Amino acid sequence: MKERLTSENGRLLLGGKDFFLVSGDLHYFRVHPADWGKRLALMKDFGLTTVQTYCPWNLHEPKRGEFDLEGLLDLGRFIDEAAEQGLKVLLRPAPFICSECAFGGMPAWLLGPRDLALRSLDPRFIEPLEEYYRKLAEIIVPRLSTNGGPVIAVALENEYGGISHDLPYLEKLAEILKNVGVDVPFYTTDGNVPSWIRNGTTAECIMEGQNYRAKPGDAAIAKKYHDELQPDRPFFVGELWAGRAIYWDEPFSFRDPRETAEAFREALELGAYVNFYMFAGGTNFGSFSGAIVGKSYTPRPDAPARYIAHTTSYDEDSLISECGLPTEKYYLCRDVLDKFLGKPVRERKPYPYRAQAIGEVKFTEEAPLFENLDALTSLKRDSVRQLTMEEMGQDTDFLLYSTRVTSFGMRLDSRFLLRDVRDRATLYADGEYIGSVLRDRGEEVAYPLPEEGCDLEILVENIARINTGMDLDFERKGILKDVRYANTRLVGWENRALDLKNIKNLHYEPIKTVPDENMPVFLRASFKAEPGVDGYLLTEGFTRGHVWINGFDIGRFWDVGPQRTLYIPGALLKEENTLEILDIQPTGKKSIKLVDKMIFEEETV
Repeated sequence: MKERLTSENGRLLLGGKDFFLVSGDLHYFRVHPADWGKRLALMKDFGLTTVQTYCPWNLHEPKRGEFDLEGLLDLGRFIDEAAEQGLKVLLRPAPFICSECAFGGMPAWLLGPRDLALRSLDPRFIEPLEEYYRKLAEIIVPRLSTNGGPVIAVALENEYGGISHDLPYLEKLAEILKNVGVDVPFYTTDGNVPSWIRNGTTAECIMEGQNYRAKPGDAAIAKKYHDELQPDRPFFVGELWAGRAIYWDEPFSFRDPRETAEAFREALELGAYVNFYMFAGGTNFGSFSGAIVGKSYTPRPDAPARYIAHTTSYDEDSLISECGLPTEKYYLCRDVLDKFLGKPVRERKPYPYRAQAIGEVKFTEEAPLFENLDALTSLKRDSVRQLTMEEMGQDTDFLLYSTRVTSFGMRLDSRFLLRDVRDRATLYADGEYIGSVLRDRGEEVAYPLPEEGCDLEILVENIARINTGMDLDFERKGILKDVRYANTRLVGWENRALDLKNIKNLHYEPIKTVPDENMPVFLRASFKAEPGVDGYLLTEGFTRGHVWINGFDIGRFWDVGPQRTLYIPGALLKEENTLEILDIQPTGKKSIKLVDKMIFEEETV
C-alpha cells in the first residue's frame, strides 16, 4: 500500500492516520545477514514500529565508481526483511554518519585534494556524492513508502548543526535526493544544543531530532528546546543514547539499565517519538571502527586530550547485545513501553541462545610479514619524502616505509624522531625490532646507529580514522611530516601499501620451533566446530592485529583491553574451519582459545 508520512500539529500521520513512531538503530553492516531476521523480530516483539539504519558510503563505495551492495552490505535485503517483520524504516544515507566508524562513514578517497572541504558545496565533494546517491537510489526508491515499501523518511545529514551553518548545503542534499527519485519526507538529527538544532535542519524537514544520553531529567531539557525552537514539528528524540561507546585502552562498564528505562519513560510521557541508539549492538568487522581526538570526547574527563580508538565490539551496552541477546535493559524498557500503551505486563521467557567453547587451537603454519611483502603489496612507489596512505590510493591497513640510514655526520648514540605519526609505527633496524610510536604518545625511539649505518623499515598502521569533529578534512594516514635521526631529516624512501584483503596470497610454511618474537607474523590453524553456532576468540597472549575466520576479517584485537574476546557469528563457522591471525608484535605464543562468552576487562574464564 502506498502511503506518505506527514505531520499535523506536532503529530505524525502515515497514510492520513496517526502513526506512533518508536524506533531503534540496527546497522545491517555490523551484523551478519543470517542474523538480521532474529534481531528485527526482537525489535518487533519489543513493540517498535520502526527500525533506523545508516548507509556507510565508505563500505558501499570503497573506491570511486566501484560499488558493493551484496552480503553484509545488501541494503535491499535488509529493508525487505524489516518489512517482513512489519517494521517501517528510517533511512540515514547521509554522507556523514559518525556512528563511531572510520572517517564517519565517508570514503577516504575524498581526501585526495588537500584543499577539499568535506560536507560542503565543494564540487569535488558534491559530484561523487551525486554518483553515490544515484547508485543507492536503485535500492532505495522502489522501497519508499510512496511506492508501497517500508521506508517512510530519509535523513539529509547527521549532526551537521554542531559543525557548520550552511543552509545551501543542506538544501543541495535535498535537491540531489529528489533528483534521484526520493519523494518521502526528509529529517535531520543533532545534539540537544539550541544553536545545533537551529543550524542542522531545513524548513522542509518533517522533524529535527535531538540526540542525548539516556539520563533521567534530560528529556525535559530536550522538550524545552523543542517547544522554543520548533513547536509546530513533532517532538523527536533522534538518538536516545541507551549505552556507551567502548574504546581501546580506556575503562568501560555497563550502565545501570534502570536509568535508561526511566529516561525512556520520561520522553514518552512528554510526548516524544523516540529512537534508541543503539537498540541492537553489532561488530566493527575488519577495519571499520573509528576514533576520536580531543578532551571533550574522552571517557575520562581528567585525562589529557588524546587520540583513542573504538573497539571491534560495537555492543555499545545496547538493549540487544552484540551476539543478539535481549538484555535486562531490553526487558525494562519493554515494560515501560507496554505500560505507556496500556498493555498487560509480559512474562520474561528465556531467550534461546548458546555459544560453543571449542577450547585450545594450535597454530601449525606461519607466514612472516616481511617474507610476504610482495603478496600483500597493492602499490609500491619511491619518493624523496615518505608518502601518505591517501597519496598511495589506500584507505586502511598498513604502509611500509624503507630507507638506508648512513652514519655520516651523525651522533651514533642518538634516536629516531617520527613527526606526526598516524597512527602506530613499529621500527625495525637491519631486520630487528627496535621500538614503536603511537599517535600523540611520544615521537622518539632510541637506537645506537652502527658505524656502517642500517636498513630502516617503519611499519605504520592506520588504527582508525577519526569519526567526528572538525578535523575530518585533515585525517590523513602515515607519517605526515618527516623522520629524523640525530636531528637530520631522512630522505629517499620506498613506500609500500600493504592491503590485508590480499591475505589469500600469503605463503605459509610449518611453524618454527623458535619463533621470531616482535616480528610481525601471520599464523594459521584449523579447527572443527558446530556449524551455525556462535563462538568467541580469546586473544590473550597476542599483542595487536587482525583475525580471519574462513577468510572473513572479524576485526582487530589489542592487548590494552578492555575487549578480550572477538565475536564469531555462527554463520561463519563450518564443520572444518581455518583461523588466521596477524600479530604485529608476537610474544611467541603458538595457540589460541575459543570460548563461549564475551569477555571484557577484569573478567576471567
